[in-house]
Amino acid sequence: MDMDLHPLQGCRTLYRWQHGHLEDHLRALMPQWGDKALAITSEDLNANASFVNYVRHHRLLDPCTGEPFELVEKSIRKLGFIGSQEARFHRIQDMLRGSEQFHYPACLGVIETPTQSLIFTEFVRGKPPRMQAIAKQLALGIAELEERSHRYLHNQPWHKAPLFWSMDFFRPWFLLRPRFNFARCLPELQRLADSDERFSGLVDAFKGFEPLLAQLATAAGKSPRCISHMDYLRKNLFVDQGRLQLIDWSEVKVGRVGFDGGAYLGSLFRRKDMPVFLAARTQFLEAYRAALPAHFDGDEALRNLNYMFLLTALFHCLRPETIGEYQEKQRMPLLRQKYDYLLGLL
Repeated sequence: MDMDLHPLQGCRTLYRWQHGHLEDHLRALMPQWGDKALAITSEDLNANASFVNYVRHHRLLDPCTGEPFELVEKSIRKLGFIGSQEARFHRIQDMLRGSEQFHYPACLGVIETPTQSLIFTEFVRGKPPRMQAIAKQLALGIAELEERSHRYLHNQPWHKAPLFWSMDFFRPWFLLRPRFNFARCLPELQRLADSDERFSGLVDAFKGFEPLLAQLATAAGKSPRCISHMDYLRKNLFVDQGRLQLIDWSEVKVGRVGFDGGAYLGSLFRRKDMPVFLAARTQFLEAYRAALPAHFDGDEALRNLNYMFLLTALFHCLRPETIGEYQEKQRMPLLRQKYDYLLGLL
C-alpha cells in the first residue's frame, strides 16, 4: 500500500554490539508493537552501491492496527568501524522537514553495529519517470533541497562540525574515486584513436580539462555548502499522483550549491541523444535559475553545476565500458558528437 510520507521524521539511532534478528530490530524501532507476533515476508531488491550488503523489502501486518505495513531495510558494511555517510544523513531528523517539491520516505530508524549500519525506511510505490520529462520538477526540488539544507548546515552548533566535515565532497576519500578522475580513461581513448582515425588528436584536447577542473574545484570549495543527493537516476525517483519521490541516499555528500543540477545533467548526457539532452538542459536551467533563492549567487551556482557536470560527463563518456557499448551498438558518430560538445565547453 502507499504510505504517508514525512521527510526524515521520527528517525532514531540504536547501537548494538552485534547483529540481531530482523524481528528484534523492528520491535526496537516500533516499541508499540511490544511482544506481539510478527509475520514478515521479505524479498531482496537490486543494490549495486559500494559497501551495500543488501537491500530488502519487508511486508507484514501492523500487530496493533492490522493494517499492511511495508518497509525497506538497507545493510551497509563498515570500513574500520566507520559508519556510512548515508547512515549519518538519516540521523539528521529535521533538515528537510516541510519540503514541498520532493517527497522523501520517512526513516524509521538506524541501527549501528560494529560491522554494519542498518537503515530502515518506509517503502514507496510509484512510476519511474522519463528523466528528460521531469527536468523542471527536478530543478524546483533541487533548489528547495539546497536552500533547506544550506540553512540547516549554517545553523548547526560547532560540536557537529566534524560530522559534516567527514561528509564534505572535498575530502580525499571522495575526490580520489575513479569517476571523479576522467584522466585515468585517456589511455583507452588513445587506443581508440589508434584504431579509428575519427578520434585522433582528442587525447591532447581532453587534457585541457585538467587545469579547468582544478580551477572550478577551488572556486566551488569556497561556495555555500548544502546537502547533495548526487544520484539522480530513474531507479531513485518515483512519480505518484503528481508527487516526485526521491529515494536512495547512497551517494549523499555535503556538496555545494549547483552540484545536484550538474549530477542530473551529467547522467542525462550519458544516456540520451544530444537533442533530448539539450532540450532538457534548457528546461532545467530556466527553472533552476528562477527557483534559486536570491541570497545565492546565481552565477556561482551555475559554475558549480558546470563543474559537477564535467566531472560526471567526462568520466562516463571516456571510460572503456562506454566506448565498448557505443562500438557494439555501432553508434560511434554519436559518441564523437558528445566529445565535440564537451570540448566546446573548454
